Order: sequence, then structure tokens, then C-alpha cells
Amino acid sequence: MSDIRDIPGIGDKTARRLLEHFESYEEVMKAFAQRNVTAIAAVPGIGEKNAIALVQAYIFKDENISPDDFLRTREAHRVYRRLLDIIKSYTSTAYARDKLNIYFPMPSSKKDTINSMMKDVAAARRMVENISTSSGGSDILKEVLADISPVRTAGINKVRDRVIVAAKHEEYQQVQARFGHAINVLLAESPRELADAATAYHYVTASMAMEGVNIPYDAQVEYADLAGLEMWEVVPEIEIAFFSLNLKSITSAIQAYQLTGNAGSHVFVDIKPDHVGRLGSALEVVGENNDIKTGTDREMDRIRSSLEGLDDQVKTEEKNADAQLREFLENSTVTLSGKDLMDAMGGDVKGLLDREISGQYTRIVKEAVQGIAGGLDLDPKESLVLDDLFSQDNMTSIEANRDVVEQLRSLLRTRLAKRRMDLLRGAARTLSDLKDTARALVSGAMELDMWFAIGLFARECNLTEPSLVHEPCINIRAGTNLFFPGDFQPVDYALGSVRPGSTVREYTPERVAVLSGVNSGGKTTTLDLVAQVLILSHMGFPVPGREVTVGLTDELYYFGKSGGTMDAGAFESTLREFSVVWSTGKMAVLVDELESITEPGASARIIGGILESLAENPNSVGIFVSHLAESIMEHTSAPVRVDGIEAKGLDDDLNLIVDRNPRYNYTARSTPELIVERLVRRAGDEKRDFYQRLLDKFK
Repeated sequence: MSDIRDIPGIGDKTARRLLEHFESYEEVMKAFAQRNVTAIAAVPGIGEKNAIALVQAYIFKDENISPDDFLRTREAHRVYRRLLDIIKSYTSTAYARDKLNIYFPMPSSKKDTINSMMKDVAAARRMVENISTSSGGSDILKEVLADISPVRTAGINKVRDRVIVAAKHEEYQQVQARFGHAINVLLAESPRELADAATAYHYVTASMAMEGVNIPYDAQVEYADLAGLEMWEVVPEIEIAFFSLNLKSITSAIQAYQLTGNAGSHVFVDIKPDHVGRLGSALEVVGENNDIKTGTDREMDRIRSSLEGLDDQVKTEEKNADAQLREFLENSTVTLSGKDLMDAMGGDVKGLLDREISGQYTRIVKEAVQGIAGGLDLDPKESLVLDDLFSQDNMTSIEANRDVVEQLRSLLRTRLAKRRMDLLRGAARTLSDLKDTARALVSGAMELDMWFAIGLFARECNLTEPSLVHEPCINIRAGTNLFFPGDFQPVDYALGSVRPGSTVREYTPERVAVLSGVNSGGKTTTLDLVAQVLILSHMGFPVPGREVTVGLTDELYYFGKSGGTMDAGAFESTLREFSVVWSTGKMAVLVDELESITEPGASARIIGGILESLAENPNSVGIFVSHLAESIMEHTSAPVRVDGIEAKGLDDDLNLIVDRNPRYNYTARSTPELIVERLVRRAGDEKRDFYQRLLDKFK
């Protein structure tokens, strides 16, 4: 493709976005050629689902094929969709479920692509085997993958509790241009303006030219060369925001990376282990909302807890202290000496009472201050602020000085801002160059989920890598229909020039067969099994069977059962559909009970003619399920084999005994005789004679 817009679904606007994001046409096309859905989805305005649709469109255009080229009927599409649904059931992420849609069966001309996919699937299966050898490895990995979703772009609000103060107008303009979108920037033309800023903000970064300015003692001011500041120093939250927003996905991706480190996964090969180690360590302190995770720094948690409990602790100790003082005053008596009496008569009553009360007041206030400092876990410097919390003049009640409480609150906030800033800077400095590593880990983990699901599907369904050949044939040994999980009898079936086994003497190498047999005997199940094998093998996926050979073909026509006798228009339309067999192309045709399209006599003639046309095509294989095998063979001279699935009788519980393996060159008995026999054996005396009369008609 010479132009990005050659990919269906890409117009001028999307092409421009792709070029701006990848920076060159070559890089855009490389992303599409590598099926890199994650990279394409990261382009603004595209998104994951649209990226998958665009990759699909690219494949269709580049390979000049689509699923419809191989899956030629609704029934073929039904089997394909159900197979995809089974594989998707092993996924943990929406990404993996959606990306599986880009895989579909391809014609014989794409054998190299099919073989390449087989190698990838085999590697995925080996990876699953390796992971499963550890205790609970697969289950743990599935839980980890379930927590992964595409990374999102983080946006944060402007930081309001922090400021940069420039000393000159030119310096102010430079800083404003670089950091003004994220933090307030001020121009301080006098020491007073810096002091005001230090009072108004919890954290100030000031120009080195202002160092030495007298500022409030509890303010937090850092002097720096403003021209050399990095974003992680000024607003570390901007660097942290991406990681905080995507924290769960990134940490889960790291776990997935560690779980698959020695398992042979190819999705993380370009990621450097030391980068993963640094990323994991830095993220240990990152919490939600672009903040430091609670519990990672004891000092920060202490200050934060002190702030949160400040008002309640002060009120509690204030109330308790006041109650103690009141109780003391109410229960106190004053004993006067002669000198005291003379002083009191002289008017110094207040001095006399102060001496009596002051000792108790001082004790109660001291205990209250200790209770506040201890309850809030204050350090010595913070505790000093409480020295003036209670008045030394009024000794009849105890009330905290709210200005002192606010002074302590301001100090705690300043110290918290400083501690938080130090921790954020440390994490932001490490993380600032690890964003690409984080993205690669998450995209790799989502890709891993898809391959892990494919590997699980292959392993848990006991699938086999088929042998692909060019001659038209199919040979299934011990095949199991994936639509019926459980303990079902494996099926052997073959068409064409293959040997299904030395013990199968009845086998002859016809490429077209009529499959006859009992109702509910497994004819449709066998037909579905063959369709599954054909579809999966042409996708490059393993197939349900112990040993399978598949002749590569270009088209699959699968016609399901019709709903009853058709009217003239529907009958004509159906015959038009079957005209495809008049061809020399590579095709596989599967038909389930076509005889219901019209009356039995005419159906046998029509099916016979279709079989003749199909058999004359040397590149075709075909299976027709029918109850009219004998009548059909009367109306065809083509080399068509009749195989049969037969009920052998009834068991002790009067259930049909069916060997679900078709017998080659054998017309199976019909079910009705056995059903009538079952009715005879179950009937009471009144109706047994009636059922017996019907049964006798079969003899």
C-alpha cells in the first residue's frame, strides 16, 4: 500500500493522526504489519475497538482475503463464531477477546501464513505447559491478567497549594511558559512579597536570587535555579499521574511479566529486566489520586494522622481538663492562716485564691497538653507549639487558644507538604523515564492474555497440530466435537487418499460420502466435527483429535438442516446455492439432510446429481448426511461412498446403543424399528399388541 488511506476505514483525519503519532509512514505501516493493536489504539481519537477493526481491514486489504472467502455459508460462519467464543472463554481481558477476531481461516494459497500461525500457537501451548508446572501458576496468571486494561491518559488539575516565585520579569516569563499550566507562578519584586507567598502557600520554590530573605519561621521555602528545574521537581504529580491512574494495570502487568519470565513468552522480550525492577520499586509508594500510598512512609502517615485528629483531640482534652478544674473548685475549701486573713482583709483576695488554685490548674493544663501531644503523636518541635495553648491568667475555666491550634495545624501542613514533596519527587524522578516501559508491559500483558488463552484452549481441549497436505482429503482419529464437552465417544472418520488405520479394512478412498444412520446417532455431530477441523486447521490452530490430516482447501460450504419442505421460491434459491459444486476449485462441502427441500423421490434425484458434480471435481471433498442413502445411490453413477452410524440395539434401561464411529461402505439401519421395539417393551397389556403389530412390519 502506497498510502495509509488505502486501508479501508482510514480517512484524511485518521491518517493525519497516525502520521503525527508514529512520525513516519514507515512506522505506521510497521505497526499494521505487526498487528500491533495496542500501539494503534494509543493514537488519539482511535481507541482499542477501532484499532482492531482497522487491523482487520489492513489484513483483508494486504492479504486480499476476508473470512467470507473461506466461510461461504451461514452455517460455516456459525461454526467459526462458536469456535471463537470457546477460545474467548479462556481470555481475561476485553483486548484479547476483541483481537481474536483478526484470526480467521485462510485458503490453501496462504499455507506459509497458516504454518507460521501454527508455530506461534505451539509456542503458546508450551508457555502454558511451563506455567502450569508451578503450583497454581495458570490460575494465578489468569487472576493477574483479569486486572489489566488499556492504559489511559492522565490529566490533573492545577496544583494550588504550591508556588514558584521568580525574582525578575524575564525569569518569571520563562517559568510561566514552562510550568504555568500546572502550578501558580508569581513575580516577587520585594522581600515582603516572598514572605507573603511563604505564608499563603504550603510549599514555595523561589529564585536563588532571593535567598536570605527573612520569612516566617514555619514556612517551607526552597531556593533553586529556576531555569534548570525539571517537571518532576516542580510538579511531580504530573509524572505520577499516569502511573497512579493506571496503577492496577501496571502492577498486574509486572506480576504477569514475573510469572512468565522463564515460561517462553515472546511478548516481553524487548523489555529490560532492570527497568521492570526500577518501575516496581518506584510504584511501591504510589497510591491513588496522584499521591503517596498510605502505609509506605511512617513519618508522612504520622503527620497526616495528626492533622486528621487535631480538632477532636484538642476538644477531648480541653473538655476533660475543664471538667477536672470545675470539680476541684467545687470541692475545694480554703484554710487561712493569720497572715492570709490579714492579706484578705487588706483586699488581696485574688492573690490568695490564685496561690491556692494555681498548683492544681498548672497540673491539669500540663496533663491536657501531654494528652494532646501523645494522642497526636507529635514530635518535640511540634509539641513546643502547645506551650501557649491554655491561658495562664484565667484559672476558673480551661479553654484552648484557637490561634495556637491553627499555628500547629499550619506547621503540620507545612511539614506534611515537605515530606510528601520529597517522596513524590523521589518516585517521579525514577518514573519519569519509565513511562514507555509501563506501556510496553501493559500492552504485552494484554497480548500475553490472548496467547495464553489460545494455549489454554489447545491444552485443555487436548488439541493436536494437524498434518497439512495438498491433496483433497481428511483423516480424523479420535476426534471430539468441541461443542459437546464431556465424556463423549471419540470419532474416527476419513475421506480421500489417506489410510485411517490398518485395522479399517472397509475403507475406500472416495472423496465424497453419504453419511447415513439413526436419529440422534451423531451424524450432525460428526459433520460439525469435520467443520471444526477444517476451520481450525486453516486458521493455523490445533484441532480436536489424536491424529489429524487435512487437505488444504480454499472454500468451506456447510449447509445445515432446512426447516421443512420449501416452497418453489426457496427451493429454487437453494439449488442456486448448490450450483457452486459445478467447479474445479478447491472446496469442502458439508450438507445436513438436504432431502427436506422437497418430496423424498425428487430429493434423492437432486442429491444424486449434486454428488455427481461434486465427485467430478478432483479438488473437492464432501459429506452429505441423509436418510435416503439407498435412494440417492440409485440416482448417481459417481464414485460416492455410503457410510453409516448404526444403533445396535437397546440396553437394559431401553436406551439406544449407538456406535458413533461411522462404518465405511455400510448403510446403517434406521432408528424407527428400535423405537417401536422400545414402545413394545415398555407398554402395558392394552397397547402392547398395537405396538407389536407395528414392529412386525419391519420383519
